[in-house]
Formats: sequence, C-alpha cells, structure tokens
Amino acid sequence: MKGSIVLRINGAAVPATPGARLLDVLKGAGVFIPTLCDHPALPPLGGCRLCLVEVEEGRRRRLVASCLYPVEKPLEVLTESPQVQAARRYLLTLLLARHPKVEAVAELAARYGVQAEARLAAEPQECILCLRCVRACAAEGNDAIGTAWRGREKTVGPPFAEPPEACVGCGACAAVCPTGAIKVEETAERRRIWDRDFTLVRCERCGRPFTTVEQLAWAAKELPGAPPEARFCPRCRREDEARLIGRTLGSATP
Repeated sequence: MKGSIVLRINGAAVPATPGARLLDVLKGAGVFIPTLCDHPALPPLGGCRLCLVEVEEGRRRRLVASCLYPVEKPLEVLTESPQVQAARRYLLTLLLARHPKVEAVAELAARYGVQAEARLAAEPQECILCLRCVRACAAEGNDAIGTAWRGREKTVGPPFAEPPEACVGCGACAAVCPTGAIKVEETAERRRIWDRDFTLVRCERCGRPFTTVEQLAWAAKELPGAPPEARFCPRCRREDEARLIGRTLGSATP
C-alpha cells in the first residue's frame, strides 16, 4: 500500500497509515483488543489500560496503551505476550473487585481466567470511571458533569451532586456508558437524568419524541440558521436522505 508502513503484528505483516492509532490498526486487522474506556466517537483517554500491547522499538520492548500510541514507523507488536496477559489479568483483578456485577468486566475477567479475590472485596459499583460520559458531554459543548474526589472515593457526576444547570438532557452520557451506570427515566413526555427533568419534543413529521426543549434551545443558540429538518427526528432525516439519494441516482425510491 503506497504511503503506508508495515507492522509485524503477532508475526503477520499488516500495512498501516502513518499517524493512525495502533488500536485502530489492530482492530482493523481483526485482532481482539479489550477496551472499556475507548469509544470511536470520543477522544482517547488511556484510562482502563486494558488495550496494553507489547511493542519492540529498536532493542527495547515495552508495554504501551494502544489507544494512545500513534503508528510512526515499522514495529513488532505482540498483543497476547506473557507480559501483556499478566498486565491485563492484574488490571482485571482490580476491576472485578470493585465491579463484580458489571457484565463487561465479568466477561473480560472470564476470558483471561481472572476470579474474584476475597481480600480485595469492596462495595460493588456500576461506574468503572472510564469517563466516556464526561468526554461525551464535553464533546457536546456542555461540560455538565465531571469527576469529584480522588482514589477510591473518585466519582463521576454533576457539580456538588446537584441537578446540573448546564445539562440539556441529550442523554449522550448514558448512550456511551458501557455499564448502564447512568440512569435515564423516560415517559412519553418527560426525560429524567442526573435528577433533573426535561420536557421531550416530538418530531414534527412522525410525532415521535426525540429530543428535549433544552437541547433544541442549545442547538438554536450554538447552530444558528439550522435548517427546518433539524426539528425532524434522526429516523425521518435518514428517510429524507435516502429519498434524495434515490432521486439523484434515478432509482424507483418514492
């Protein structure tokens, strides 16, 4: 492949684009890499460290977080070396102690033969502090939630654990949460998240509730001149796009 470099991944040659994340290259090659904090729509964090792999740089081998490692030159990469597996088992032992009921953690622990250790037992928690929710909220431009305290006391939530004024009720935080720790209660007219209630707005075409009054107000402020289609739900917008593409290509799409 022109303009690419070649990695040796578990002994196999794999072309890669310079600057690409090593994690993306590995996944693109069909290699299983466990992750809990990574999300394709969010900036990488390197928080869970489960994506550690072993790379050989010159005469040196070391473990790196593949989600934060840009591919810049040919590399030897081992994704399941004894060092990698030992590091993942150690991390999963700690995760399993605090989050024994989180399905994603339990599945990875079972995959790597990790069992709960009584000496590490702690009060079970759903939030694994991957901070996907915080990053999603920041990406939306709201910064309504963040972290508080440190160490074992560290938590995620709104400032002073009060209903956040900056929240628009979009639910992006809950959508990217890998454990279901963020609770969203929704009826036909209302959505409740972070102990705050939001009024749902219905799609002007199909009538389905799809956003909140606060989110539309935020969009009108941040994205002035938005087209009328902005008041349609994603499903209706996709149908419009499909019809437009069909007409452009001369298909029989009505």
